[in-house]
Amino acid sequence: MKQFELFTMIYYILDDVWDESKDYDLGQFLSGANPFLFEDIGSAVPDIYEDFKTKIPSIIDIGDSYKVAVEYMKSVESGKYLNAFLSVSEDEWIECVKDYLSEPHKC
Repeated sequence: MKQFELFTMIYYILDDVWDESKDYDLGQFLSGANPFLFEDIGSAVPDIYEDFKTKIPSIIDIGDSYKVAVEYMKSVESGKYLNAFLSVSEDEWIECVKDYLSEPHKC
């Protein structure tokens, strides 16, 4: 999977958590990280995606993608949103990734 696909999947997970929690800080992060605001590959606040790209390999094996995502989440806001991300198990993540990658999407 490509960097942007991983970024988008992380966004989807955190957005699901936000839908239930309405956590203000998480909502602020998601507003900046939104990968759908513009047609290009990136985030609403370009620095967020640019920072992400410096921490993530350009191609990620699906089997390693959960671990890579967890490592990235540890770096975001000093791990502030890690627990939100960890609300999904690795097995659930892999299933979601496979579903996402099987559908047409921006990459």
